[in-house]
Amino acid sequence: MRNGLRLLLVLLVGLAVGPLSGCAGYRVGNTSGRDLQGVRSVYVPVAKNTSLEPDLQMTVTNAVIRRFNSDGTLEVNQNSNSDSELDLVITNVQHTAVRSSTTDILVTAQYQLTIQATATYVNRRLGRKIFENVSVTGSTTFFTQSDIQEGERQALPLAAEDLANNAVKLITEGW
Repeated sequence: MRNGLRLLLVLLVGLAVGPLSGCAGYRVGNTSGRDLQGVRSVYVPVAKNTSLEPDLQMTVTNAVIRRFNSDGTLEVNQNSNSDSELDLVITNVQHTAVRSSTTDILVTAQYQLTIQATATYVNRRLGRKIFENVSVTGSTTFFTQSDIQEGERQALPLAAEDLANNAVKLITEGW
């Protein structure tokens, strides 16, 4: 009888402690990784644009700042006294036909717009680059309707948001 109670007690303790041990390595808030320890803020200068698409640099920069703000992991400082810096260079904007019209196969009905960039992230506290010239892309699709320029104008901010999401994930997810 005593051995049965002892066995039951051991099982109950094991069932109570077992699920809690899965969270033993979890940390709330800060980014992970040795290279990012102590980094609390990021400086995002205006992106450089070497592509042929004009006036894209502010759209991408604002999208990255909004993404950092909504993520909440790092505070965005618009001065050079921050703990880290993310530099983006927009290298190419590409249009790819995705779908043709149902009435005329020679007419494109839907395009994919892709913004390609390179990202360099510097940890100023350690004085070294965490990653350099890493390729980052953002894309979306749009329908041409009657005016391809208007469709592209509306799609550029969406592709910039996707690019910003991918760039911020490189830093904050720490994998």
